Amino acid sequence: MEKNNKGVLILLIVLLIICSGLSVWGFTAKMLGSNQPKTPENINRQFKFNNKLYFYDMLTLIGTYDCINQSCNYAQGTIDDTKYSLNYYSEATEDYITLISKRYAFIVDEDKSIKLYDVVNGNEVNKFQAVKNYGVGINNNYYIVEDFNDKWGVMNFDSTAGLVINYKYDFIGLHDKLADNSKLLDSDLFVVKDVNGWKIVNSNDVDKSTYFTNQIYDYNDKYVITKNNIYYYIYNSNSGSLLSSSLFTYAKFAGKYIAVVDSSNDYYILNPSTLEAISQKYKVSSPNEVTLEETQNGISLSIGSSFKELIK
Repeated sequence: MEKNNKGVLILLIVLLIICSGLSVWGFTAKMLGSNQPKTPENINRQFKFNNKLYFYDMLTLIGTYDCINQSCNYAQGTIDDTKYSLNYYSEATEDYITLISKRYAFIVDEDKSIKLYDVVNGNEVNKFQAVKNYGVGINNNYYIVEDFNDKWGVMNFDSTAGLVINYKYDFIGLHDKLADNSKLLDSDLFVVKDVNGWKIVNSNDVDKSTYFTNQIYDYNDKYVITKNNIYYYIYNSNSGSLLSSSLFTYAKFAGKYIAVVDSSNDYYILNPSTLEAISQKYKVSSPNEVTLEETQNGISLSIGSSFKELIK
């Protein structure tokens, strides 16, 4: 019996030594760990912090992106419209294309390509050469993108990212028209160019005009204005027939009408359906002298600071 008690006592002493050793080891490890540098936290919710991009919905972090290069950032939009005659939106105030639909981002990082990144799921969706939204945004969450075969298409970002116009055009653009009750560009009709010429398509890539040899300057759902050197021509969009044989040195849509300057430097508003002038004619040295403002009562026409007439 005494022998058994002695064995139990030895066992208790051994266990006590082991427990003491573990306690000392744990305390030492804790002290050593406290001296290790901690990963800094992005407490100020910066977009780029510690070579990582942080994406927020208001104050809620929805995803991150680990940068490869120090220069990684949101992609900047491209405007290749400067090479053509299109009357495009040219008052961009934003260079970078920021978070889309609280889920997607166009990112530049390890090379010159633009990476489409799914912020929520943390994966790369696609890569592009260029992307544009004219620095103001396109209605219905459309973005015009260029693939690595130098072809342009159009993507829509709703709940997911989808291609609505395939990569087959040498150019895709929009004219300078904002959507109704919106600060975004109207996206009902797109100008496209391929080997056959210029035409208008809708957002489903359905033809809304015939092909034109001359570059398209402006358009609506019925008429197209093309430009060749210094002259502008007005066409029926469906038939491609020339509506007026007059030589216009300026032509631009003003609501459902067209503001023109003829070869005599007369500025006036033309009704394309009747080819009649519906305003007085004014001698101008430049159409920039004229200001047109669409109101509920009609189009207000002023030259300089002088109001001239209301066109209904």
